Amino acid sequence: MYKQIKPDMIFHYFDQDIDLINEILELVVDLNIQDLKNLMPLYELGEVAAIKQKFHKSKPVFGFLGASGVNQHIETIEEDIQNRFPIYHKELLVLLDELEKDLQAFLKKTVDRKDLS
Repeated sequence: MYKQIKPDMIFHYFDQDIDLINEILELVVDLNIQDLKNLMPLYELGEVAAIKQKFHKSKPVFGFLGASGVNQHIETIEEDIQNRFPIYHKELLVLLDELEKDLQAFLKKTVDRKDLS
C-alpha cells in the first residue's frame, strides 16, 4: 500500500499517540520534505554544506518513518554532493513525492480512525 513508509514503525516510535503522530507528520511534510524538494537553488549557488545540513537533519526523521529508500538515496548523493546531486536529484524528487503522498494518505487514515473512536 505505502511505497516509502512503514506504519508499524511510526506507531512504535510515537506510542500510538494519534495526535502526536499527526502533528509530527505534518511538520515532516511542511519542513523536511519541502526543504529537500527545494535544494536545487542551493546547489546552483554552490552551497554544498547547506545541502549536507538539510540531509543530515532529515535522515533521522525519515528513519522513524521507515523511509529507508529515501535515506539510501540521500546517502548516495551525500557521498559526493557536488557530482552526484545533478545525477540523482530528479529521482530524489520522485521519492520525496512518494513519501509525501504516503504521509498524506497515512494522516487521512489516522484521522479517520480517530473519528471512529
